[in-house]
Amino acid sequence: MVLSWPNPAVDSTPTQSLPSRKQLDLNVPNIRVSHASARGLNSLYSPRDPKTIPKGFMRACGKAGGYAPRPLWDDITTGVTPWFENKQGCFIYFNCNDAHWWIDSEQGSGMYLAPLNGCLLLPPTDGWMTLTGERAGAPKMSFD
Repeated sequence: MVLSWPNPAVDSTPTQSLPSRKQLDLNVPNIRVSHASARGLNSLYSPRDPKTIPKGFMRACGKAGGYAPRPLWDDITTGVTPWFENKQGCFIYFNCNDAHWWIDSEQGSGMYLAPLNGCLLLPPTDGWMTLTGERAGAPKMSFD
């Protein structure tokens, strides 16, 4: 599978004007999240350019003491694996430092995580848990 990304003018541009999945030439489906007990997470997520930083991640960096988002994002992501975002700004991404997929709120707060299932392009459909290790209320995923 070949991923081809446009050459964005500024890598850290917020996600508000991201091109569509088709414009990015992604051969990656949308993700539908369901059964999550946390608010705002149950919806459709579209793939995003891995070089673009989610707005929620930038917010979390600012709240954590003004950390620069670009070096942190580059450190925890592969730079190749797309991340996914819903209309509310919640996002799903693969953290290569802990080898887990994460679902974060629109504010950048970690809500759920799941171990790598052998695929770096798509998160697992099940096996999600809260950050405290609870499986009750954890989401399921399907691909559109």
